[in-house]
Amino acid sequence: MSFWRNKKVVVTGGAGMMGSYLTEWLVKNNAKVTVADDFSGGRMENLELVVDDIQIERLDLRNYSNCEKICRGQDFVFNLAAKVTGIGYNVHHHHEMFEANMLLQQNVISAASKQNVKRFVQISTACAYPHDAIVPTPESEGARGTPEPTNEGYGWAKRMGERLAEYYTHETGLEAVIVRPFNIYGPRDYFDLEICHVIPALIRKITEGQDPVEIWGSGNQKRVFMHAKDTARGIQLLGEKAPPGEPINIGHEHMVSIKELFELICSILKMKPKAYFNLSKPEGYPLRAADSTKFRALTGFEPQISLEEGVREVVEWYQKNSVHFSSAK
Repeated sequence: MSFWRNKKVVVTGGAGMMGSYLTEWLVKNNAKVTVADDFSGGRMENLELVVDDIQIERLDLRNYSNCEKICRGQDFVFNLAAKVTGIGYNVHHHHEMFEANMLLQQNVISAASKQNVKRFVQISTACAYPHDAIVPTPESEGARGTPEPTNEGYGWAKRMGERLAEYYTHETGLEAVIVRPFNIYGPRDYFDLEICHVIPALIRKITEGQDPVEIWGSGNQKRVFMHAKDTARGIQLLGEKAPPGEPINIGHEHMVSIKELFELICSILKMKPKAYFNLSKPEGYPLRAADSTKFRALTGFEPQISLEEGVREVVEWYQKNSVHFSSAK
């Protein structure tokens, strides 16, 4: 019998990219899922495969009473509600990123504890790590130094959310699991060039015929990318298996440079624009990869979707849905 069968589970931010994939996994495993989302970033279309199998609450989790409402009578809460943007936005809006994310963390975890939810999953971020973190990065690096400067407001908020989860675990009956995903991508992502991440940004720029295509930094900075569907499966498994009160990476060690990523997207699109590497723009971490030893030991899970397969899927999804993004700047 599935661990999740008939368990009452809330997914905050469940209409977003990662939240919708997590919702699909939970439904597949026979959980009784409630999605709580204000739909400011999430889309109803993301839930079309499971809409008849879930309950949807359209509400603003900045309002504490709404958090109490959705936590009441639940067994699990996965807190994916967050304000998430790309480096271009983060670098100029630290106070906004800090304040918004702290509020969404504080409200939901407090309400979950007050409503006697047994288990809580707090989604953190690899942006909590310092600029000079060891690579591949073990979880211990998240307690050292300060978050990478271009994402500092967001990174600090997520560090504080982790600490709050630790305190609730040690001082109340709530078991709070902490997970740190690395560089998530996939269909259902944002494609607004003012706030999106590198994969959707490059896909959109190349598809729209930019030539040369502006790439921030040298292009030599390296990242690991993990498909949102794989990441969501990892989150579900950690929700079931992870010890509370300690952070765990979700990612892998196989890095690719942004220059190589650009070349891969061009190859998939069968287009040959030149690249313009804008060295006046921030490029963030020089290297970022997860030490996923703890994650693999706890779950036995390895990413199932290769970068080429995943990027091809995102390209195809964007081509089918690009009309929805035509008004974005």
